[in-house]
Amino acid sequence: MPYLNRSNLCTRSIPKNIWIISLICIFFGPVLAYEQQLNLSAYFDSNPRENLDNIESTVGLKAKGLIRFNQDTQNARFYGSILGQGFLEPALFLDSKVVVNGELGGTYKFISGYRLYAGLKTFQKLYFDEFQRSGRTTLSASVKRLKSYKTHQELGMERTEAHIDYGTLFQYSDQRLFLDLTRQVTPAFQAELSVQLGQVDYKDYPARMLIGSSLIFSEIQNQQDVTRTLGIHVKHLGKLIWGTAVNYEDINSNSALAESKVWSAKLYASGRLSEQVFFHVVLNGMKKYYAQTDVLEITPYRDPEENIQNQLHIQIERVIQPSRVLYIQYSYIKNETVFNHWFYNKNLIETGIKLTL
Repeated sequence: MPYLNRSNLCTRSIPKNIWIISLICIFFGPVLAYEQQLNLSAYFDSNPRENLDNIESTVGLKAKGLIRFNQDTQNARFYGSILGQGFLEPALFLDSKVVVNGELGGTYKFISGYRLYAGLKTFQKLYFDEFQRSGRTTLSASVKRLKSYKTHQELGMERTEAHIDYGTLFQYSDQRLFLDLTRQVTPAFQAELSVQLGQVDYKDYPARMLIGSSLIFSEIQNQQDVTRTLGIHVKHLGKLIWGTAVNYEDINSNSALAESKVWSAKLYASGRLSEQVFFHVVLNGMKKYYAQTDVLEITPYRDPEENIQNQLHIQIERVIQPSRVLYIQYSYIKNETVFNHWFYNKNLIETGIKLTL
């Protein structure tokens, strides 16, 4: 993990949108909340710094708090949530961190069969390492057509502002138009087709051109990616919930080393093993094909810990009381590092208790 200059410390603070969402949840949550949860756990991380070599493992303590709330009227619904997580790693203290996820949103039925959706989501991560940080905030708006309970269509757009800062600040924005078509094939089966068109603009990060075997940085253009994504998702509802999703993304860029095609797939299942025991299994897989592989490219605006690419996750839960659940979970993760097409591996084991307040 890179170390920061202490002179930059004073410029780092929790973003305003986190404070706004937190205050709304604190004041309205106790009145409107339908879920308040506290998790306490211990975990083992085989590679907390996402290294390729010189790997150090660690054990840590984790606390997670969640508040969700909503308010319904005749034609509208307002909802929000705040999820805070603290990770304490005594052996690698500077790798300890605080992670906050916040969401505010609303829906409005303006004519029969049509609804407007608008939302704000934010994710912020702050390390003890002199406040190393990363985060992203997404604004979205859409129109959903609900003429039949069997068929839904949604057309919308979203814009994300993201940053990663470890002494040098990297920022980018991601704009997307999306269309989702959902069909209730049978009472138990649901199918969804999604199409997205996007553009990613990187600030103060020049486009790179490959001339022969030489990498040339543009003096007039920052990197810009144009993305096209197609996804299919099939889900089964019932005592056993399971599903599968397949996505294809085509990334065209004015930086030769950033062009790629990405296939990803996801399988998941949740169900009951006995009256008090439940299981959850998730399998994620990704294959990325870069247009250029002869030159090693560093992607500093990528957070290797986020956007899980390849993962096996298994969780077992044991209900002790309606408000108390013990759990143990295992994850194997294989993610891309800041070096294109170089991947790190890690194993995570966590056990703890979930308390419903």
